[in-house]
Amino acid sequence: MRLHLSLLLLIGVLVSYVAAASAPTFCKCTCFKNSTLIQLGPQSDSSLSFSDSSSGASLLRSLPLQDRAASASCTQCTRAFCLSQHLPICKDAEENDVLTMCFQRDSRKDQIIVWGFILGTTGLLGWAAAKRVIEMREGKKAAALGLSRARGVAQDRGVYVPIGDVNAQAPR
Repeated sequence: MRLHLSLLLLIGVLVSYVAAASAPTFCKCTCFKNSTLIQLGPQSDSSLSFSDSSSGASLLRSLPLQDRAASASCTQCTRAFCLSQHLPICKDAEENDVLTMCFQRDSRKDQIIVWGFILGTTGLLGWAAAKRVIEMREGKKAAALGLSRARGVAQDRGVYVPIGDVNAQAPR
């Protein structure tokens, strides 16, 4: 009973977690040959930022929250948006020097589905392998047991019938 309740509770938590999560949207700003990813939408204090260049490694964590737009829409990812972020890699860059690309990362729902499939498939393969090993062990035990029984019958030499009345019927 406790196992069923725990399983039901775990499924409920996973469903609520998947329903609440959304895929993060990023804007890739490329100035000259260096690029940086900026997460769009409302941010917490621990913002997520990435950089392809060594000079822009500390860039977005220092930007105030008000400089970032609250929308996670890809319409926000423009050349002007990248220039307005005052990125170190875009210093002295004009709009012609900036390329943008908007994309979404996998949502938590997608990640849970993929990991569920991988773990489910691995579990089923493991179960099949364990079942096969158990069947092989039982087969060896049965073969060994059958061999010892056959030897035992040969040593007994059948059922004992007293010699006395030759015409008496043997037990059936």
